[in-house]
This record gives sequence, structure tokens and C-alpha cells, in this order.
Amino acid sequence: MKRKAILLALAASIIVGSVTALADETKYSDEIDFVTSNGIMDGDDNGDLDLQDTITRAEFMKMLMKAAEGEALDNYTVNTDIRFEDVPEDLWSAPYINKAAACGFADGYEDDLFHPDDSITYIQAVKLVLAACGIDTKYTDYPYGYMASAVETGILEGLEFEPDRAITRGETAKLMYNAYKAVGSGDMYLPDTVNRQDPSNEDVIYTYTGCGLFEQLLDAEKINAEEFEAAESGQYPVSGTTGDSGGGSASGGSVSGSGGIAGSVGSSAAAPPISGIYYNPFISTEEYEITDPNTFREATLSPLSTFSIDTDTASYTNMRRFVLNGQVPPRGSIRTEEIINYFEYAQPDIAENEAFGVSTQITDCPWSENKLARITVTGGKTVRSDPSNIVFLIDVSGSMVSYNKLPMIKKALSMMVEEMDGDDRISIVTYSGSAKMLLEPTSCSEKERLNAAIDSLRAGGGTYGADGLELAYKTIEENRVDGNNRIILCSDGDFNIGPSSMDELGELIDEKRQAGIYLSTLGFGMGNYKDNRMELMADKGNGSYYYIDNMREAKRVLVDDMRETLYTVADDVKLQVEFNPAVVESYRLIGYENRMLNAEDFENDAVDAGELGAGASVTALYEIVFGEGETVQTNDTEYRYQTQQYGNTAEAFTVKVRYKEPGQTESILREFPVLKDSEPADRDTGFAAAAAMLGLKHNGVIDVSYDFIADTAQQYIDNNGLYDIDSAARGELVQIIQILKYIDAN
Repeated sequence: MKRKAILLALAASIIVGSVTALADETKYSDEIDFVTSNGIMDGDDNGDLDLQDTITRAEFMKMLMKAAEGEALDNYTVNTDIRFEDVPEDLWSAPYINKAAACGFADGYEDDLFHPDDSITYIQAVKLVLAACGIDTKYTDYPYGYMASAVETGILEGLEFEPDRAITRGETAKLMYNAYKAVGSGDMYLPDTVNRQDPSNEDVIYTYTGCGLFEQLLDAEKINAEEFEAAESGQYPVSGTTGDSGGGSASGGSVSGSGGIAGSVGSSAAAPPISGIYYNPFISTEEYEITDPNTFREATLSPLSTFSIDTDTASYTNMRRFVLNGQVPPRGSIRTEEIINYFEYAQPDIAENEAFGVSTQITDCPWSENKLARITVTGGKTVRSDPSNIVFLIDVSGSMVSYNKLPMIKKALSMMVEEMDGDDRISIVTYSGSAKMLLEPTSCSEKERLNAAIDSLRAGGGTYGADGLELAYKTIEENRVDGNNRIILCSDGDFNIGPSSMDELGELIDEKRQAGIYLSTLGFGMGNYKDNRMELMADKGNGSYYYIDNMREAKRVLVDDMRETLYTVADDVKLQVEFNPAVVESYRLIGYENRMLNAEDFENDAVDAGELGAGASVTALYEIVFGEGETVQTNDTEYRYQTQQYGNTAEAFTVKVRYKEPGQTESILREFPVLKDSEPADRDTGFAAAAAMLGLKHNGVIDVSYDFIADTAQQYIDNNGLYDIDSAARGELVQIIQILKYIDAN
């Protein structure tokens, strides 16, 4: 049974019923419609749903099985004679509990009892719903793996993370409604194959087709563990015929008896087996660049702060991957500015022909007694007219065989192809032991041909990334258009043949960048991931760097935000903030450590900087100490605040933006003075500060609690009563912070 045939959880046949009077009495109006119309939740004798009351394990099982009586259960043969000693045959809830247990949805406690009259906790409810939906929990132990899967698939949208608290009836309605939307929408990504190690024999690896609960351990392909390890390293393609069944059993949505090989991440040794789940025994070789955090600088001695913009968001999604994998992100993996810039912020008014707009605010700093300044630069929303010449450069080495690497790349690129216009052209270059032209430049009107080429991709062999880059640049130069010429590299960054050092790759891409060809990078996978290389290549290639941890993120980058991903409105964008020493005593730039420039680099057009896409935003935060410095009155025109004209101004600083129009070699300067007036944080500044605190805490810069960060972020989620995509993304950050709190404490 494939994933779209997995139980529509929560009711295979959905009936749109009338809205009950009770819907007006609660914030869960749509949810109540759903559970009452489909017979999942009943009221008492007076018709009251008692949404604030907690719910027992028996009551929850009745609701769950009422929701789950769809096609999947009809086609699934079970033995309903299973009994718990405290669930006698004549108990009203026995049919629901016994069938759920027989299906593997639920098991009892260690005492082999079910405890039907106990209140059901949040984590128990989440585990049961995930199991009923056939959602594979491919992360870590209980409870983090289940909560992580629930966050990733949207089942916890609008709900809090409190695993041990008793869940209410209203929250149960919300949970089941979210689960129906997650599974019924078809947006959720589930792998086609899952590799599992036999816990009784470390020399045997099973490859299972399908991962839903109702497919449990259907057919298995048995291969030697030595061959599997070779396949992971790119030396041996996994192949063979279907063999014996794995022989494990499912319980609560995860497989017990056969552990999932999920990839060891962020540690120097394999994770130990936890709750019957076994992790990849191979050592993690992920790589991150560690940079010392910025410190305070005195405005009198160093009035200029200069840096290149950074539109990358990889740190956020990579952090999300670690947290949902039940691990604290390793040192160097979080670049604070990328956590900030993952989120959408209100866009300033931008004139029709302007390349960008700038908005600023000064407010109180939430983690100190200082002030916090926000600077946001947003690219203009130019109407796209020029064609695109895109080369997909795809890593098909053996290390890309994992479900969250090449299989996900194929699905992601197919989504993007569907959005491209007929006058756009796409080429496909692959590399493993050598580079190969898989598809010559092809019009995006030939979608079947493009998708067939993408579908033909297979993993195996070494990783000669430099050879692939050379062929990709050659291809795009030979087919150059008067428009957007861009290479999109999809890889885990693990180059093991040919030039692969940071310096060698930087030199190669530096040379090609001069021709006006952009290189963006999309990172995939875990275990051997090379974040440092993927960031460097995008930086040197005047492109953006994204880490794709799930199909929702792939859609965000390649479909929803495709304009800012592909179309540049300003090249080599540099920011220089000049502080007024008479107002600002000292300052600290939050993040951008590996984007810092010398003051003289600001006016040097030969110095490379970041690109700004159409509609893309870049936000920078400064922690500022106000002081009463001496008034500076000189005739030195090098600095704004050392002149007679501005010596006594009320300005705190001036934002200077220098950029080039695409294809041009000379930069343009714009200046935006900012007054020292402080005001309460707006929705964007407040949330950006919360995002910054997470990065600063992780990097050891500040000492604040996860609760404080989450509470701060929570204040700035609401968007005038609208729960839009932006609000949902902000809500996800709060959930990630709450999960990280539990992980970091254990």
C-alpha cells in the first residue's frame, strides 16, 4: 500500500456536516465540525462536548477507531481476540481497544494492562494518531521521535508541546483534525524504502518497501551488511530480489524487533539502540565551519560596521533536522543570521523601479538592558520577463542513495519543473565517478521529457564534484541567454574525487562567477553532510544556500519562493552601518561572522558580496549601548558624524547600502539615516529578536532559558488574527524550541 493509500486517518469518507451550536462556543469550530459530523466525538446527554475536560485512554481509543474505520482497516485482517486483563469482554470500550491493539496502533503498559480509565497524555495521544495514520516515526526515542514526526507533518499545528500533560477533549479534536489534513492533503513525505538492521544479527540488513503501519514488514530484500556499508560509501549499488520477511512486529507506529537505520548525525559515534530502534552504525562525518561570535565594538574607535548580506536559510532547516532527530545541533551548524532570515517580515514600500527598500526600528533588547536595532533590506518585486537558462547539477554518487537524498531531489525538481514557463530551458548534468550530460538544454514546455530524465536518476559510484561543476559551467556558458543563467547544485557536499578542498572549490567558482553565472546550492541528507562546502560554493557563486529537510521545504524554496530563489534584483550587496559616537557608546552585530568585510571593502567594487533576489528580505540586528559621548565637530568628511553638519544630530546611525544592478560592474550607493528614538518592538523586530536569541544561546553568547525564548517568540506570532503561512512558520519555531529544551536537558 503506497502512502496515498494509507489510512486517510481520520475518516476515509468525510462528510461535510452542519455547524453545531457548540462550534460558536470554542476556538475549535472547524475541528468540532469535523469530529461531530463524522461521529468521532459525541456529547453527553445534554449535547455538551465538555471540551475543557481531559479524556481517558478508553474514550480516546473509541474516537481513534471511529476515525480509522476506513478502507485501510477494511482491507487489513486482524485478530481482535487480543485481551488485556483490565479490559474485560463486556467493557464498553473493549472492541475499540482490542482492534487497535491487534492492528498495532496501541499496546499496554509494562504490567501488560491497558489502564482504560487513566487520562491519556499528550504524547500517548500523538503516538496513537501517528500510528493510525501510518506515519513512520523515523527519528529517535520516546517521546522525542513521535513529537518530532508530529511537528514535521503538521499534526501539532496550533497545539502546545507538553508530552506528559493530560490532553483535553478540545485538543483531541484539534489533533485528529490536523492529522486528517496532514494525511488527506498528500503533502506529507514518506520514504519509499526504509533500511532496517536485524537486531539479532548485525550482519543482516533488510530493505523494506513502503513504510506505513499497514505495510509493516511486507517484503524484505536481504543483503550482506558489508555490501550495505559499501553501498553507503558509494562503492556498491544495492540490488537483488525480494526475499524473506523481516519477521518484526509493529507497535505504536514504530517497528520493534527491527530497527530503522536513520543515519547517525552530529556525533562521533553511532547512537545506541533506544526503544527498539537501531541507528546507522557508521560514524558521522558531517562538517561545519566554526567561527567566533562577534563582540562589542566601541563606536568612537570603530564607527563603521561592514558586511555582505546573507540570504541563506540552511542553518534553520538543518537545525530543524537535528532537533526533530532528537539531537542538539553540533557546534558551528547554526549561523544566527540564517535563523533570523528564514522567516518572512513585513515589506517596506518600494518604488516600482527601485531595486530594494529599507525598514528599521530601535527597541529594547529582550536579553539585556541595552537597545536592539533591526535593519531589513527587501528586494523589489520586479515582474519577471527574461527567460531562464537553468542547469540542474545533481550528485548521483553512492552516498546519495538514502531516501532523503536523491529520491527527495527527484521529487523536488519535478515540482519546480511544473512551475517553469515554456521559454525557460533546463539542462541536467550529473556526477559520480565522472560528470555526465544527462539532458541537453530542453524547453520547459517539454515537461514529460524533463520529468522522465529526472525519474531516470540512480545513485552509485564516487563523487567527482569538481568535474560536475566544470561541465555545468561549460553547458550554461554555451547556452547563455539574456536573462537568468543559474546552476542549481543538489548534493550532500561530500566530494571525494578530484579538487575538493575549500580553497580549490573557491578558486574554481570564483573564476566562473565573473561571467555573471549564478550558483545556488540545495543540501540534502545526513551523516556525511558537508555544510561548510555547500555554503562556500553558494557564497562564491553569488547564489543562495538552502538545506532541504523535507518536501514541504522543497516546495517553499522551489515553488512558493521561486522568484526570489532564481531572479536577482541586486548583485554584490554590501551593508555598512556608521554609528554616531555621540549617541552610541558601543555595538555588536548579531551573526554574519563569516560575512564580515573590511571598511575599505565597502567601496571596492572588486570585492564580492551577496545577491538579493526579487522580493527576498535580509534582516540584521545590532545590540546597542547608548551613551553620552562627546560631540564630534571636525571637518573630516570621511565619517558622517565627524562633520559640523551632523555633529549634534539625533541620529543613532546611518545605514549605507551599496549594490550593483545585475550584469553591471559599478556599484550604486544609497544611505538611510536612523534617529535614536526607541519604541516598543513591532511584530517583526520582536520575533527576529527571539530567533536571534536561539542562535546566540546555541553559540554560547548569551545565557537565557528556552522557555524565555519560546515565550518571546509566541508574543509575535499573531498576524492581526490571521493564521497564515508566515504565522505557521513562526509557530513551528516555538515548537522546535520547546522540543530542544527537552533534548538539551537529557
